[in-house]
Amino acid sequence: MSSTSDNVSSILASININGDLNNTSAARFVEKPVIEPSYSFKSLAISEAEDDADIRAKYRPFLLDERVRRTDWVAKLELATATMMAETDLLETGDRLKILMLYGSLRKRYASV
Repeated sequence: MSSTSDNVSSILASININGDLNNTSAARFVEKPVIEPSYSFKSLAISEAEDDADIRAKYRPFLLDERVRRTDWVAKLELATATMMAETDLLETGDRLKILMLYGSLRKRYASV
């Protein structure tokens, strides 16, 4: 007569996780996108020379100066596919993508339920 722990041990022994804590071995196959090298680390930001200084100061605080941009971790992300999609949309519509970024809260106090 085998014990419950022997049954559990035999089941666990047949599972090969290879240290895969995220269980990626059970995930479906995902094809990685082909990266177009000409879009790697390309920026579609409006250059300072092309932009109105007042509008840039008031409405584009997210555009960083060169010194900060060189050390910014986001600028080091490889976003070729997203950049290619944004540029295609810009060429087709003539309008830049509009992105709403939400962060934080304006409340002075937080309540959790």
